[in-house]
Amino acid sequence: MEAQITPNTFCTYTALPKDATTTVFFISGNPGLIGYYHPFLSLLGKYLAKTGDQSSIESSIQIYGCSLGGFEVDCENTTSENEPQDRRSKLYDLEDQIVLVHDKLNALMSVNASSTKNTSGSSAKRKVILMGHSVGAYIAMEVLRRHREANPQSETASPSSYTVDFDIIGGVMLFPTVKDIAHSPSGQKLTTLLSFVPHLALIVSFFARILTTLLPTSALKSLVKLVMHNPPSHALDTTTSFLKSTGGVRQALHMAADEMRTITSDKWTDDVWGVAHAREPLTKLFFYFGRNDHWVAEKTRDEIVAVKGCKHGDGDGGLGPRMFVCEKGLPHAFCLKHSDLMARKVADMIRDIGTA
Repeated sequence: MEAQITPNTFCTYTALPKDATTTVFFISGNPGLIGYYHPFLSLLGKYLAKTGDQSSIESSIQIYGCSLGGFEVDCENTTSENEPQDRRSKLYDLEDQIVLVHDKLNALMSVNASSTKNTSGSSAKRKVILMGHSVGAYIAMEVLRRHREANPQSETASPSSYTVDFDIIGGVMLFPTVKDIAHSPSGQKLTTLLSFVPHLALIVSFFARILTTLLPTSALKSLVKLVMHNPPSHALDTTTSFLKSTGGVRQALHMAADEMRTITSDKWTDDVWGVAHAREPLTKLFFYFGRNDHWVAEKTRDEIVAVKGCKHGDGDGGLGPRMFVCEKGLPHAFCLKHSDLMARKVADMIRDIGTA
């Protein structure tokens, strides 16, 4: 697949595309517009390209991400991204997003496998590192679970329509909302609001449509700039496109309501978490939590770290995800103004996964 950056898709390489056998597959949070993450993913590619001889990761890495279902925005000269009308009007719940992301990952790996075989004659198994932000981390964990269950090597393997064989060797979960999201400060507020206004998504999207219809784009941008306290240009443009999109606002609130109902107790086995001596390949996971994250309750975060985390001093023999709690004051929405620092941290995590 060739490198491309559009409002709905991001794909770049740290070196020649034909040499890439590892894919970093990024899954966004809610609202699921990949445009919010363009600077972060670009900087990540830049820092990974500087890996040098200190990592066993291949000389070229593919970094890929796309908008979640229902968040696609209109853009010119991207006819391949124009969805059928019935699909673009669909409201996706969390399960729908998981299935869609899983399908896109397998489709991408199929394209990559064909490209690699055509250019080099090699049919070596490709490697994937999943990366998710916020609810994207929950989606990533579910994709990992389903991939392992569909793998023929799994004792619990289930029939699968996927024919592409690849290994998910690692995962990077940023400000992850993987458990009890309704207990978080913002989760409690949203749950209360939904109890009083059951059709919140429809009502808010209706007023957003009136606002974007009445205001010219320049005036809308000025309003967004004021509300978001002077955001960087990529965030301003993406938010404006989000508000003007056909169903983005309703999709975001529809999905958020489903997150409150779905993201409750821990749903994954020790095999998925990597806290037991499971079959190979073992997926190496990193979790990066915020401090005072309004979408992750402090108690929830501390429980996950205590129960699932691998202590930093355990060395190579330690099982379970590496857990970090941010001491730099990075906000949950790091992709707005803190892409550089986060990209540096994630590049180190990916190097660590590559040397495992």
